[in-house]
Amino acid sequence: MKIIGPIAGIGSRLRPFTLSKPKAFINVAGKTVLDHILTKFLNTFDSNTELILIVGYKKRQIIDYVKKHYSDKFQLTFIEQIPRGFQDNVPFYWGLGEAVYLAHKRFKNVEIRNPEDDKREGCLIFLGDMILLDEYSYLMYRYYESDVDGIITVMKVPKQDASSYGIVDVDEDGIIKKLIEKPKSYISNLAIAGIYAFSYHASQSLFNHLKNKLETRKKENKEIYLTESLQDLVDEGYKIAAVELKKGILDFGKPVSLLKGNKYLLEQQSYDIEYFQNRDVKIEKSLVKNPSYIGKNTQIVNSIIGPFASIGKNCNIKNSIIENCVIEKNTQLTNIITENSIIGSNVCIDSISKKNLIIGDKCVY
Repeated sequence: MKIIGPIAGIGSRLRPFTLSKPKAFINVAGKTVLDHILTKFLNTFDSNTELILIVGYKKRQIIDYVKKHYSDKFQLTFIEQIPRGFQDNVPFYWGLGEAVYLAHKRFKNVEIRNPEDDKREGCLIFLGDMILLDEYSYLMYRYYESDVDGIITVMKVPKQDASSYGIVDVDEDGIIKKLIEKPKSYISNLAIAGIYAFSYHASQSLFNHLKNKLETRKKENKEIYLTESLQDLVDEGYKIAAVELKKGILDFGKPVSLLKGNKYLLEQQSYDIEYFQNRDVKIEKSLVKNPSYIGKNTQIVNSIIGPFASIGKNCNIKNSIIENCVIEKNTQLTNIITENSIIGSNVCIDSISKKNLIIGDKCVY
């Protein structure tokens, strides 16, 4: 099975943080979002698994980083999604549908002799701003041991929020009958949760439907949505099961959800003073409330940190109170009182008392 990761987008909902880095490079709980995602795969997939990353925005950062840290863990392939234009010097792309389609060139014609071959030669698709909390072994078991051509993960959402998601309607056996992107009227409360697995034949059919969408794309339609081609797959007769996640998924696509995800990840771990000392973290006349994370070579002086603070490496924080915040690397904070804030890399700020700060990289105040 091949793993496809579309991570070409600019992360517009996470601006200004994505002005200088891809959205998958936002740091939470000591790792980038991409690290959290790829590390999760290691429990289920071996080093012979081909990882196909669809790159675009800040592609060189992604390629260099992944090659450095994951060359011995996956068979790596990078495919570029070409920008389809620019708005205010910011590239835009034709969406998730085109990104997934670009992976088709890695699927050669193979002889499928039985259903096991069909599933084994298929693909798994993940999104670059979502971290699965369940184990992939659970999903793969449902995929391989069920009489289906594919699975799509879902999670239950409040009825009033259903119109904000891609929604699926299923029969009594959990087989998907209909998929609708952000339905205007209520269909169900099962929202697509961003992980997909398809057999070889279902994958080939999906690629063909996406190709048709791209070839018939109208000028006024900026994006090609994956959901529409998934519906074509269902209409063609492929059995696609909705698999409800036990633990759920963390969405890091916008600031509010990023802070919620950071809080959850920190709750799964705990660090003591000895751990920080071994990473050259200097804590003087300060209180660090768990759960919190502090990166290497960071200095905390006369401050209260946490709970739910994620602080990057090489930071210097003095005379400050920081709670439920994500602070990236190389940042200098003095006389700061804040909570529910996100502060980027290489920032220098003095004397602010304010909640809900959103400060991008390289800002000085």
